[in-house]
Amino acid sequence: MNRNIWIKFTSNFMSFLVIIAFFLFSIFAPFNLIFPNITPNYFYSLSWIVNIIFILDLVFRLVLLSNHKNSLGILSEDNLISYLQLNFIFDLVSIIPIAFFPNPSLWQLLPLIKIFSVFNRISFIRQTMLKFAAFSVVIQFMYWFAQITHWIACGWLKIVGIDENIPISSNYISALYWTTTTLTTVGYGDIVPHTNFEMLYAVAVMIIGVGLYGYLIGNVVSVITKRDPAHEKFISNLENLSSLVRYRNLPKNITIRIRQYFLYLWKNRLEHNENVFLEKLPDGLKLEVLTFLKQDVIKNVELFKDASHEFIAELAENLKELVITPDEFLFREGDIGNRVFFVIEGQLSVLMKSSPKEIAKIKKGDFLGEISLFKNKPRNASVKANTFCHLYYLDKNSFNLLIPKYPSIAKKIEDKVLEREKLNG
Repeated sequence: MNRNIWIKFTSNFMSFLVIIAFFLFSIFAPFNLIFPNITPNYFYSLSWIVNIIFILDLVFRLVLLSNHKNSLGILSEDNLISYLQLNFIFDLVSIIPIAFFPNPSLWQLLPLIKIFSVFNRISFIRQTMLKFAAFSVVIQFMYWFAQITHWIACGWLKIVGIDENIPISSNYISALYWTTTTLTTVGYGDIVPHTNFEMLYAVAVMIIGVGLYGYLIGNVVSVITKRDPAHEKFISNLENLSSLVRYRNLPKNITIRIRQYFLYLWKNRLEHNENVFLEKLPDGLKLEVLTFLKQDVIKNVELFKDASHEFIAELAENLKELVITPDEFLFREGDIGNRVFFVIEGQLSVLMKSSPKEIAKIKKGDFLGEISLFKNKPRNASVKANTFCHLYYLDKNSFNLLIPKYPSIAKKIEDKVLEREKLNG
């Protein structure tokens, strides 16, 4: 296994272990303070396991940073210094064995200081899991909400005391019920604070609840609206079409064609325009992304199957996208030719005024329009779409600058020009 891959895997695995270990400890530790006689053996066993995981994590992190490596690759030289200045002390304190402290004792909560490291790791995972960004937002919220709710419930039990007349489980469920209704601003009023301290605690919980509620609503709205940008654009287009139909009395047949066009764009994710995003990238990185996005469709064109990576990169940078609808003409006989087209999806027919029948069919992987560019002549035929067609095109200036630099590609195009001229002649 490649060393960088192993480092990334180990780093991610350690982060996962730390996050899970912290969650389990954050649940058991407060519970053990409230009910110290219920699960002492389980708690001490868990505390030792958590200590070992935290120690391994600290050692692994120091070794990794000492070598200027992390799960993403090379780190700057001051990262180890930054870690020692900011987070090292918290990670160091979190590995102190709590088994040496009396039970129950607030010192048993010491490993919870690892929360700073856990919070950073969860945020980092959320930033790296871009494909599941919406899902990770929900998981992150549930992770912290479960712990906060549990801590507040345990705090409430500590303040109001345990009712010896009901089972321990009922005590805890009652506290959890009060916490949930207070945090979510429901507040049925069947469980209420009585002392001043209880009321102040309730006020603090209400304030926390408002913050959590606002955070939840904001993120849920964000997840819903950003879940599928292409679908959002499709809905927006339909709304605009509806307005056009309502105020301009657009004919039904044109309305149907427009709707089908928008539907095709959405289904094929062609409405999602990356150009605005790509413009923010430096030129080198932008070219890499463009090459990756377009290399597969470029290689599907018969003409470019054996093309070099350099040619594909340059071509990807200059190609532009076009979608035409069924029965729409790509160009007509006699038009000035200033583009060469490459068919990504769909089928087109070649027609000539001198012939009542279809001359040829053009399908996925074919290219057309090169004769006018090579010979500097008007279009010698018309091309009409039979289906929805997704095409890339190269304008005349880009064609004249790019193709001569690659003689093998130029020769293939020239041979195709001669072949088609003989066919049409």
